[in-house]
Amino acid sequence: MAFVKEEIQFAGNIPFAFYETDAKQVMIHCHDSLELNYIAGGCGHYIIEDQTYPITPGDIFLINHREHHMAVHDGNLSMLVYVFDARFVWDMPQESDYLKPFFQRRAGVLNRIAPASKWYPKLKEALFQIREEYEQQGVGWELMLRAWLMVSLAQCYRHYQEQNALDPQDGRQRSYQRIRGVVEYIHAHFAEEIMLSDLSEAAMMSPSYLSAYFSSVMKMRIFDYIEQVRVNHARLLLRSTELSVLEVALQSGFRSSSYFNRVFKKIMGMTPGQYRQNKK
Repeated sequence: MAFVKEEIQFAGNIPFAFYETDAKQVMIHCHDSLELNYIAGGCGHYIIEDQTYPITPGDIFLINHREHHMAVHDGNLSMLVYVFDARFVWDMPQESDYLKPFFQRRAGVLNRIAPASKWYPKLKEALFQIREEYEQQGVGWELMLRAWLMVSLAQCYRHYQEQNALDPQDGRQRSYQRIRGVVEYIHAHFAEEIMLSDLSEAAMMSPSYLSAYFSSVMKMRIFDYIEQVRVNHARLLLRSTELSVLEVALQSGFRSSSYFNRVFKKIMGMTPGQYRQNKK
């Protein structure tokens, strides 16, 4: 069957998008981000890989970036769609558990969480809180949105873990374990100069193999990941301290304010000064 792969373009400063839709889907598709769907109303059926699910109001679906899917309905289906990049919640090594429901479901385990699940009420509440934060965009809404997304993913984890539906030997998890030491090294030493030779030693791989392997697992180049970690730390300092931009840059691992400004704007779409002003 023909299908299309979509590339999600996120607007704003965070790799997350929310929208409500009743549009008919005409082709099986997948995309490069993770997805949660809440069925607000209507009926139909959902094709996800080789499974077909009847759709009823209140159903919640989890779909990862590899799963081909399409909602089939007669036009009366209303669906809340939450799309996000894994890096939005996978910032620290220990946070990989939040994504296990997407990547480590055992074969045959359902993508659907029905209202009968005992973890469903808090999951639904978290999804509606995400919607409210995204639509109102009040003070600190990005922080609250991420916090509620983490709550929703934790409830998904509880749902699948209680059913013994998560496979600890998932291929993605095994792949990540091979570079876990590298990720931990980056988070411990981001304020220092990091050499590829140091990382390859931590991973016990050659530098060229590590670069390729890291990109395949993390979906970004290794030094792009380092820049992301440094910018995340800089964002915290810009929000919570009165340090100068240069001091923030140096404490975050950047060796000059000009390089810091260039990288920060590339990732965040604004300068550090603009970011600080927007957070006041």
